[in-house]
Amino acid sequence: MIKSSAAKDPRRNVWLQLGFPDAENHYLKAELVVRLAKAIRTLGLTQRTAARRIGTTQPELSKILGGKFTEVSLERLMRFLAALGYRIEIKIGAAKRNEAGEVTITGTRRRAA
Repeated sequence: MIKSSAAKDPRRNVWLQLGFPDAENHYLKAELVVRLAKAIRTLGLTQRTAARRIGTTQPELSKILGGKFTEVSLERLMRFLAALGYRIEIKIGAAKRNEAGEVTITGTRRRAA
């Protein structure tokens, strides 16, 4: 589960500490890239096979998994996970009194029918 309120906590979000103007967005993308790498490992795929499944090239996937993903959109990363059989669920709710709001993203693997 990814909680973007952590992006506002300078102790937990290095992007915020480094002064990135869009630290929360970068934090969420980084979390999705971690999920993508884990999904590829869990499925036992090579980068070439995974790239073919998600509709990109192996060099581009390698670049993304290597940390160079600033030009990749959140939506595209979510489509990559969906193409590997993961469901992306985004929940937006009111914050509790005296707490910061948060956006939660939960990904689960769909099971074959």
